[in-house]
Amino acid sequence: MNPRHQQLYDSTFSCPKCKARINEEDFIKKYCGCGYRLKISFDYDVLKEVVTKEKLEKRPFNHERYVEFYPLKDPDNLIKLGTGGTPFVKANKIAKKIGVKNLFLKIESVNPSGSFKDRPISVGVSKARELGSTTVTAASSGNAAAALATFAARSGMDAVVFVPEHAPRGKIAQLTFLGAKVVRVSVVKEGEDPTVNLFKKAYQEYNWTPSPSFGPFNPFQFEGTKSLGFEICEQSNWQVPDWVLCNTGSGGLLAGTFQGFFEFQQLDFIDKLPKMVAVQPAECAPIVESFKKKVKPLNFIDWTKTPNTIAGGLADPHPWDGNEALEAIYESKGTAVAVKEADILRTQRWLAADEGIFGEPSGTAALAGLEMLVNDGTIDPSDFIALPITGTGFKDPEVVFETVTVFDAIPPDLNRLKKLLERME
Repeated sequence: MNPRHQQLYDSTFSCPKCKARINEEDFIKKYCGCGYRLKISFDYDVLKEVVTKEKLEKRPFNHERYVEFYPLKDPDNLIKLGTGGTPFVKANKIAKKIGVKNLFLKIESVNPSGSFKDRPISVGVSKARELGSTTVTAASSGNAAAALATFAARSGMDAVVFVPEHAPRGKIAQLTFLGAKVVRVSVVKEGEDPTVNLFKKAYQEYNWTPSPSFGPFNPFQFEGTKSLGFEICEQSNWQVPDWVLCNTGSGGLLAGTFQGFFEFQQLDFIDKLPKMVAVQPAECAPIVESFKKKVKPLNFIDWTKTPNTIAGGLADPHPWDGNEALEAIYESKGTAVAVKEADILRTQRWLAADEGIFGEPSGTAALAGLEMLVNDGTIDPSDFIALPITGTGFKDPEVVFETVTVFDAIPPDLNRLKKLLERME
């Protein structure tokens, strides 16, 4: 261990349901089976002494800036690849269309693998390396798999990823070039995720380290998502947004981002918490349904139908981090909404045409949720709103080709050009 580093977290984790205590080295073999992510506790009193605003300001502005907040025994084990430090930009044109004044977008698509998943996965793979693992594996719709392949390649580890049969070709190509073993898995039973089923069987059979970005299989990744909340605080000059709207599948993004705000509040860096909003496609909205029925977090509801949505990255019938997401929504006095496919596509195109930001449908769906909440009076037009754009549109080009008109080629003739331009109006 780095002699300068003081361990700031309890390396014995707890199950939120049965309260079992499991040492970090045993998180796979002694997994309690309750189906919830093990909780990691940090010593906030010691963190207050170790981390100050002044110390943070002296460091480069990226994910590595917050290394004390990650469950690593040695901070030098954090794999460095320029994660985080993403732009936080005011979006005036799309804000005007939606009817708000203070909309800021966190552009997560500029992370190394093209999505916010680099934040959690970088911590998970770093911890796997610290624990002596040689192979990491995950089930993913694409973005988490890309992040896993990226950081495994960077660290010299092997990666095996399980993706849906119809995962976008752009994502599969990225995985293959990064050296991952890509396993496409077909649906066998309605309402079940086949990628997760095979992933669970495989890591137990081959003794790989499970490293998905969600749920009970790896407690470490969740802690990496906190940096998104940390960065928003700093980029807002410590003025906390009134609302943070998150594209939501399993719930890890929303819960992890909220945890970042919570921890900065524990250190007295901020004096309030934002209201958190889960935005899910209506074709797969288990967290929204759970919220509407006011269920207790540990009793969150599964989606019983096979999802059919253009926002494939949000198609999680079993929201593995649903309990954490519901806790964050309830504690922050936030809300949850389901949005239509047409509204996801429309706001995705607004974002590209008006702001020059090309996001995939899974990365922009929260804009449709924002429009809904402004229209029904939940969000005031003058509120300070933050919204992460979580993945680049280059990950899912098929959706683009399905919704745009591509004109035939023309010869180099001005008359033909004039006619074509008239058709494009």
